[in-house]
Amino acid sequence: MHAGPALDRNELIARIGRLLVADPAVSDGEWHGYALIVRYGDGAIARRMTGFRYAADGGHEGATPSNDALGPAFDDLRDATRIPGKEPWGACVLRLWRDSGRMAAEFEYDTPEQWEITPATLAEVAGRARPGE
Repeated sequence: MHAGPALDRNELIARIGRLLVADPAVSDGEWHGYALIVRYGDGAIARRMTGFRYAADGGHEGATPSNDALGPAFDDLRDATRIPGKEPWGACVLRLWRDSGRMAAEFEYDTPEQWEITPATLAEVAGRARPGE
């Protein structure tokens, strides 16, 4: 099910936000900030999501949501944010701030591989994804 013209990018981001905050990975436990990295690849792995909860003291832990509706919602967002003449974005970083309820989405069209998570890049990518103050 892809978004029709009635759903714009802001409505899609708001829908994703509602799905996220209802997911136990986000709703359970104490956290100061949250980031979800969605990475689209080639071949067998079409979409990979990795979430992190950040503590006020700077620590982080993996907290990837399990809501099956999130994947198709990101597919719709990817379609809605296409730039004519360019490939769709290959990575999205969605950040949440618990205190303010603020949410921000960053789309990476040119170098999505910077958000690729491997054992060697995990700590560095989690650090860059952290919601700023």
